[in-house]
Amino acid sequence: MSERRMALITQRRDSVPGRPEVRDALEDSWASGLWEAGWVPFPAVNVAAAAVAQFEALRPGLVILSGGNDAPGTGPDAVPARDETESVLLSLAARTRTPVLGVCRGAQMLARFAGMRLVPVEGHVRARHALTGPLASAWRGPVQVASFHHWGVAEDSLPDGWDVLARSEDGAVEAFASRERRSLGVLWHPERAPHHLPAVLEVMEAYEP
Repeated sequence: MSERRMALITQRRDSVPGRPEVRDALEDSWASGLWEAGWVPFPAVNVAAAAVAQFEALRPGLVILSGGNDAPGTGPDAVPARDETESVLLSLAARTRTPVLGVCRGAQMLARFAGMRLVPVEGHVRARHALTGPLASAWRGPVQVASFHHWGVAEDSLPDGWDVLARSEDGAVEAFASRERRSLGVLWHPERAPHHLPAVLEVMEAYEP
C-alpha cells in the first residue's frame, strides 16, 4: 500500500441542549471517505493557536474546511472560534501552498478568504442537483449531489485565476477552483454519498498545476 498522506479537517461547533456544553463534531463518513481516498484524517480543534500547532506538527498534504454552522454574516449560528480557526488555517495553507478543499460552509469561507461575494440562493436546502460543467463531466461521482445551503457565490465576484467548475440546474455556482491557490470549493456534501468524496478529491488533484 502506498504511503498515506495527512488531511487536517475542521469541525462544526454545536451547543448541547440543556447542558452548558459545546462540542466540536465531524460526520463519521468523513473519516471513512478520506481513508478510502488514501488519506489519514486529523480533526482540527476550534482553538486557533492549537490548530496552528496541529498544522505545524502534521504538515498536512490537504486542509479541508468541512460543512455545518453558518459562515459569518449568513445566519444566526455564529461560531467565532471556528471562524478564527478556519481563517488561520486558510492563511497557513496559502503561505505554504497546501491544497484546500472547502465543502458547503467551508466553500463559503474559502470564497470569502479569496475576496468573493456570497449571495442568497433559493431551492438549495435539502435538495439534490444535477451538475453541469467541467467537474461534472470529468469525475466518477453520482449524477446528483446533496445540497444544504442558503448562500452561494456570486459568479461575477470570482477574482482572476478562479474558475467555475460546476453549476446546478438554476445556474448557481456549485464548484469553483484556483490552480494557483491549489484550492477547490464545492457547495454540496460529497461526504454524504458512497465513493463521492474520493471522486471529488481525484478531480481536485487533477486540477492542480
